[in-house]
Amino acid sequence: MRSIKITLKMMSAITLTSISTSSLIACEYDSIKVPDLNSRYAKLLGWYNSDNSISLIQQKLSYDSNKEKYLIIADDSSIIPDNLFKNKLLITGSTSKKYKARNEHAAAFLQELGYTSGNENQDYSNYDVNEISNLIAKVRNSNPSKITENNENDFQVSDGTCQIDIVNKDDKIDKLITSYTINTSKNNQLGINNIIITNIIFNKSTLKLTTEEGFRQGNPITSFKLKFKSDDKQKQFDELVKLLNTKISTQFFSDINNWTPVTGNFPNSKVFLEIHFGNVSIHRIDCGLAPTE
Repeated sequence: MRSIKITLKMMSAITLTSISTSSLIACEYDSIKVPDLNSRYAKLLGWYNSDNSISLIQQKLSYDSNKEKYLIIADDSSIIPDNLFKNKLLITGSTSKKYKARNEHAAAFLQELGYTSGNENQDYSNYDVNEISNLIAKVRNSNPSKITENNENDFQVSDGTCQIDIVNKDDKIDKLITSYTINTSKNNQLGINNIIITNIIFNKSTLKLTTEEGFRQGNPITSFKLKFKSDDKQKQFDELVKLLNTKISTQFFSDINNWTPVTGNFPNSKVFLEIHFGNVSIHRIDCGLAPTE
């Protein structure tokens, strides 16, 4: 594995400047098990809790518009701060303009990354300090664990993993140094209500509320079919259902705060639609009056 890292470090032609290039690099690693990042190194970078090695990297729900899919991804806000590697792994050395490793673990990590001119007792060369200053980390992919309901309010995702690439951002070329697998922490609140109301259903105008879908005064409530006017929104909604692996059901209420659902037929008064993802209910949508024909 060490020889592979050195080879990749020397191959300046290999970059991460585009999706297609990233795909090429992925091929280099597809047949190689990406190693876990040592928890001591993860603590140094602020990615793991300093006391008990629990990951501080959250998972979040995201919609990839290019792939038209919902995904659980690693929140990279703690992975990408500027000068992360320099600030976390180096401290002032023999003079104000020289740098050495923060401690023996930082020195071991830097050596693993290929920077060997210094350690915790010896200053690094100006060249290595410049290289370390240019290091950044990028999340390549995320592997969430099980997604389950969190009471009746939201969904949650268990601890997972993600793969990160450590690259040297020199000018406009990002040279791959190596890749690691790191843990991601559980997230008890994926924010399903907000996602649906903000990103998919703005109000009743987003939905098909016509007699064709069973929304008509005098029609049985059970005949209602939840459909969207926009094919894109329909796709987005269906993909979210697929990710959450749940069943959808609907109920109508006569008031925004009334807890007794309307049964039988659609009345000649305003109704409010409540959508259920399994046992998780979504904020009620004012659907107005059902049409008479």
